[in-house]
Amino acid sequence: MINILFTNFCVFVTFIYVSGLLSQKYVVGVQSPSFIVKINAGLLFGIYGIILMYYSYPINPLLFADLRHLAIVVIASYMGWLPSLIAGILVAAGRLLLFGLTDSSAIAAEGMFLIGILCGLISSFRCNRLIKMMIMNVTGMLVILVVMMINLKSQGSVFEFFLTQLIISVLGTLVIYALTEYINTSNKLFLQMKKNSETDYLTNLNNLRQFEQLLSERFLEAHHFNERLGVLAVDIDHFKKINDTYGHAVGDAVLQQLSRVLKDHTRSFCEVSRTGGEEFSILVPEASPAEVSLLAEKIRAAVEGHSFDPGDGTRLKITVSIGAAVHPDTIQASDAGDLLKQADRELYRAKNGGRNRICTAATLSRHTRLNA
Repeated sequence: MINILFTNFCVFVTFIYVSGLLSQKYVVGVQSPSFIVKINAGLLFGIYGIILMYYSYPINPLLFADLRHLAIVVIASYMGWLPSLIAGILVAAGRLLLFGLTDSSAIAAEGMFLIGILCGLISSFRCNRLIKMMIMNVTGMLVILVVMMINLKSQGSVFEFFLTQLIISVLGTLVIYALTEYINTSNKLFLQMKKNSETDYLTNLNNLRQFEQLLSERFLEAHHFNERLGVLAVDIDHFKKINDTYGHAVGDAVLQQLSRVLKDHTRSFCEVSRTGGEEFSILVPEASPAEVSLLAEKIRAAVEGHSFDPGDGTRLKITVSIGAAVHPDTIQASDAGDLLKQADRELYRAKNGGRNRICTAATLSRHTRLNA
């Protein structure tokens, strides 16, 4: 029996490791999983529980010992009541399908369903996760004890099997907790490193590297599906004067507040990035040159009307110059770089034209676009 339960445990540890690789985007305590993710997690761990039944120890022809309840314990402790309930239902159904619809199977299935409910309730306890997992495990084992006592006539053999399974499940819970916490911590570090590599440290916008990646991806999509892609190149006018007059701390505060203004006045599917010291870029998908120009003017006016507060009592007013280009209306770009270069040229034209203005590349004639 010990060998079978140890094999059961090793198989489940493998499942935990694979799940950790699949869940890098949904680290507990960092990002809250969606309703769909919780459902999928419940289904996945329910399947794990069913697979664990293939490595069961037959106490008698109708009763089997394994660690299937730990699948419910783990998913309940990390994702709450809904995945716990789904996993419990799936494991219960698996018990009936795999071993036939008998009185013993029905009682065992009801036990698994009850464990799913109880673990879901315990998941709301405000305590250390290890303690929570131990409470769930012991609760599940008590349910299993009741199932054994109902299905086995020999009470002596019940406690013999139960004690062995309880010890292994407790030790298994300790090891699984250590493994899941290690995976969770590793995933947190991975997300943090990913964020640091893609995000500007000061404004929390996309950084230059991420902007170039997004520009390349969006351009390929627009080219493939014959859609439009607009680019706005935004630059703060006379930003050096702010740093020289008020200091870099004030300049940083202005950049942070400007990033919020840009986010607040662009559409939800626009991509806003900080691409230089006082330079920003905005990707505007599926918009005509007129719509891109209107968005640029909206941003320009919003910045001009905004009162920037660095936090030292100073109130600052700034302006921005903006250059706009749209593929394929203003340029039949061969790659993303061509589109960005045209937006930059329009930005310099706005700068040279007196600043605090927008310049949009001229729209190509229909004949030019068709023959490009």
